[in-house]
Amino acid sequence: MRRVSWLKAFDSATSQQVARDLEAGLKNSFTKGRTQQFPTFKVSFKQKKLHNDSFRCVNNSNRIRIENGAVSIPKIGNVPIVLHRKLVSEIKTVTVQLSHGKWEVSLTQEVECKTAKRVLHSIVGYDINSQHTVVGSSGWYVKNPKAFKRSSTKLKQIQVQLSRRKKGSNRWHKTKSRLNTLHGKISRQRLAFAHEVSCSIAKTSDIIVFEDLNVKGMQQFNGHMVNDNVMGMITSLTKYKVELNGGIYHEIGRFVKSSGICYQCKHSHKFGLSVREFACESCGLVQCRDLAAAKSIENTGENDLMAAGIVARVTPKFQQKTSIKTKVFELSKFGVGTEKKEAA
Repeated sequence: MRRVSWLKAFDSATSQQVARDLEAGLKNSFTKGRTQQFPTFKVSFKQKKLHNDSFRCVNNSNRIRIENGAVSIPKIGNVPIVLHRKLVSEIKTVTVQLSHGKWEVSLTQEVECKTAKRVLHSIVGYDINSQHTVVGSSGWYVKNPKAFKRSSTKLKQIQVQLSRRKKGSNRWHKTKSRLNTLHGKISRQRLAFAHEVSCSIAKTSDIIVFEDLNVKGMQQFNGHMVNDNVMGMITSLTKYKVELNGGIYHEIGRFVKSSGICYQCKHSHKFGLSVREFACESCGLVQCRDLAAAKSIENTGENDLMAAGIVARVTPKFQQKTSIKTKVFELSKFGVGTEKKEAA
């Protein structure tokens, strides 16, 4: 019994979750088409070193609950927390993680999604680039705040101080903690910015179209720019938020050309990344490269959804006499064809 007595020091469901994570890692490493490698053992926490460490508990028999500004965790007890959002349903699981020197608690709950909208009144395509984080086909754009670049001067100063400290000394650990805290601040700024942008995108239109970017391949050429632009984070956050609102999220193919196409005559051009504005060789229209790419993504996504039979164009009953026609779609189960219907 002495050999297994340490198993009683923590919750039994926690060890079961670790075994399930290991099983999932082994399955992913042997599945064809997956990029994950064979899992290796990693030391997640060392004394006097703030490495990331986490564990997950399951709420069996309502053992995990929040009362009087504290969360009760099995085998640990009540831990004071700062709750920044009200709970919407019962707690399913709780994940406790040490991130950048601070303990964080993530609660999992079940949330009912809105029913899928039958009539979709708008479609917007979005282009992601280095200068502007997101450019929409409607003309809406967001500038890249560049959180890492703004903190690069302070980051270099702390790194120089760390290089002059004796490794393992108290001053070395203090400087290492300052560096870790600054990296945590940058990551939180990126996450907050990604949530703000994704919320704005999900609420503006019913159909959202992005392009499937090879973020991992782009990081090999300019990793700091790609990470500072939170390209992959914005698309993943937007996807689940659009589905919660009952809309449609679609990504066009990775190898479909979207940049350098005139949005008036559809003429294709070839030029370098330094060109931000161009004049069409066919119609002579001067246009912004990013806006033209967003409009091209919108048209490609619309054609893909209609060809797949997911949506069908409908004729609105009431429409004002303007030069810009309103696009209205309806969910369809047709496999072939895009028959027009009258909007209800």
